[in-house]
Amino acid sequence: MRGFDINWSSLGGNPLLSHPLYQKYYLQTMGTIDINAVQQDLSGCIPDIDGAPIISYLSWLVRCQQLLNVIP
Repeated sequence: MRGFDINWSSLGGNPLLSHPLYQKYYLQTMGTIDINAVQQDLSGCIPDIDGAPIISYLSWLVRCQQLLNVIP
């Protein structure tokens, strides 16, 4: 997994790609993702080394959703 400020990316084969929360969102368009659901999922994550990849991904989704809501 790699992260750069607002941007998030992952290499193929990363175990994160099979995580249930990644699977929940990865086929949705940004405009259809419910930010409240993402934040609820994020609040249930354990902030340790194992949780860091999914926390990073969910945080990126929240930031992207916030960008969509700022643009008039």
